[in-house]
Amino acid sequence: MEIKSLNEKGEIEGYASVFGKLDRNGDIVEQGAFKKAIETFYAGKKPKLLWQHDTTEPIGIIDELYEDDHGLFVKAHLLMDLPKAKEVYLLLKNKALDNFSIGYRIRNHFIKNNQKHLTDIELLEVSIVTFPACDSATIDAVKFDQNYNQNTDKNLNKKGETRMKLPLNTNLNTNENFSNFIRSGADNFLKKSLNENSDKDGAVLLPQNILQKIDDKLSYLSPMRNISKVTTISSSSIDILVDEKLPGANWCAENSERKETNSPELKKIKINVHELCAKPKASQALLDDAQIDVENWLIEKISENFATLEDDAFINGDGKNKPRGFLKCKTSMENEAGSLQYFLSGAKGKFANSETALNTLIEMVCSLKPHHVKNAAWIMSRSALAEIRKIKNNDGTSIWQMSMSEATPATLLGYPVVIDDNMPALNDEAGTFSVAFGDFSSGYQIVDRQGLSVLRDPYTSKPFVEFFASKRVGGDVVDFDAIKLLKFDAAE
Repeated sequence: MEIKSLNEKGEIEGYASVFGKLDRNGDIVEQGAFKKAIETFYAGKKPKLLWQHDTTEPIGIIDELYEDDHGLFVKAHLLMDLPKAKEVYLLLKNKALDNFSIGYRIRNHFIKNNQKHLTDIELLEVSIVTFPACDSATIDAVKFDQNYNQNTDKNLNKKGETRMKLPLNTNLNTNENFSNFIRSGADNFLKKSLNENSDKDGAVLLPQNILQKIDDKLSYLSPMRNISKVTTISSSSIDILVDEKLPGANWCAENSERKETNSPELKKIKINVHELCAKPKASQALLDDAQIDVENWLIEKISENFATLEDDAFINGDGKNKPRGFLKCKTSMENEAGSLQYFLSGAKGKFANSETALNTLIEMVCSLKPHHVKNAAWIMSRSALAEIRKIKNNDGTSIWQMSMSEATPATLLGYPVVIDDNMPALNDEAGTFSVAFGDFSSGYQIVDRQGLSVLRDPYTSKPFVEFFASKRVGGDVVDFDAIKLLKFDAAE
């Protein structure tokens, strides 16, 4: 953005962002997008004033920040005792420079008519730049001529700039490039200035081999992902058609009249994907240590954070900005359409007795339709497992069979048992759905949006480097007949 004024004290002011301007790729900054950033500023946490987005070159102090009808207005002063600040002052005075540019993170936005409207922006830094824009630059924070950056001043922006996303054509398809990105930020970044010609932010998808490692780790760490159906899409939602009534069928002789059969009753279930974020941190000293496998470290941290949050959502999520968990669906003791059928243990926090326990578990198994039984599994909390392991057959043997190897899971009544700590623990005071049984590969659908992006942020948590990993995932029940619940409660 253009710097409007400069005086002998090194005081400068101008617009860093303009509202309501459609850029070439469909982004619009909405008035009010910097409201929280301004509140944070006056609470004492100020963005930095930098030279060319170089975190090693602070050149002044931002004194005032506010929005008006036109955009975000910045007032600042250069620290004239600094050689670089004096140099910048002379360049500004002689009109060799006249642009602000900012580094920021998008915290919220909405899509309208295929245009991204930015409604909440975290302001990280404001820079004075030589080249504020380039038609091909596509990164969230700043934009200047890439060729100038590479050929004229190779020392600019080596570190500290990767709060922004990589352009889609950036090559991270080798482990070496990915490791370099983690340690120090990728070279040859295209940047994006927030000016009237700003381009759309470019989301970077991690290399396919890295994505596969994260997916494998997620399947290992997330019990629900391991037993459910997982589909990858490239859009923001998926529509699934479900037959609530199976179409009829008849046997027919070769030359006989074909009788009309019942029409299927189709219901459309729409599953939206929601943004899931993880923010692992590391010191720069750790990242600089050549003995540390930083690629594996980041994969482990991202996977652990994602698995913890998403697995809980697949079970307990309310469907608001997250997947809907199967325990948040409507339940009924009868096998009603659109409800998960449940059975009672006979007492709060336990089974009424061993006979009731055995009969109830057998009823759950027998309540599944034949095509679901063959793929069925139990999923339960640890406290529920402890209660179930006490149940004995008439001959005194346990109905729970211990696993004989890692490849063979423990079984209950012949069906594999999955332990998930996100299933509710038993509670003597309230009834809990602590056990479920069913064919989750048919009953619960997990939807992944293709790709995963990582932003390298050396600003927010100094002296640590923060990695903002983001993916989109959704989930919901798509076959209510495929899942049965056990409620530890007295008879209703």
